[in-house]
Amino acid sequence: MNQSFKEYIHTETVLRFMDSFNITKEEAIDIFQEMKKLLDLMNHYGDSEYIFTHEPLWIIDEMWHTFILYTRDYRDFCQTYFGKIIDHDIVDREKKQIIIEGLNTKNEDITQTVSSAVKRLYQLIYDYLGKETLIKWIDNYGKKYTISYMNSIRKPIQ
Repeated sequence: MNQSFKEYIHTETVLRFMDSFNITKEEAIDIFQEMKKLLDLMNHYGDSEYIFTHEPLWIIDEMWHTFILYTRDYRDFCQTYFGKIIDHDIVDREKKQIIIEGLNTKNEDITQTVSSAVKRLYQLIYDYLGKETLIKWIDNYGKKYTISYMNSIRKPIQ
């Protein structure tokens, strides 16, 4: 029997995530569910919009990294629910450094570009996934899963 998108949970991903972060199973399942929404958002907008992760979404991105490790299962999931693979693209190191440096020095062009991209991302999340998801990701996750908190709950490699 084929699970619906909403019901789908990749148990090994959840358990491996718990091996990496000191969180409860309920938290890990919740983050997995939110990761599926992020993939759905990316699928919905395809190449027409730039969907990216930044600090409030990094816990979701970490779950995505974990799921991708199960390559066959990830590929099957994407094919089943989206009809294609959702690639995990990243900003190359040089571009990332330019952005970080520009934000740190308050470069007006870079600050405006990043601000516009973030506002657009939030609008896309709101439009497709709704107000509740936007609040959960940006406000709730953003306040709880900060970089310092994520580093504090990250477990040593075993």
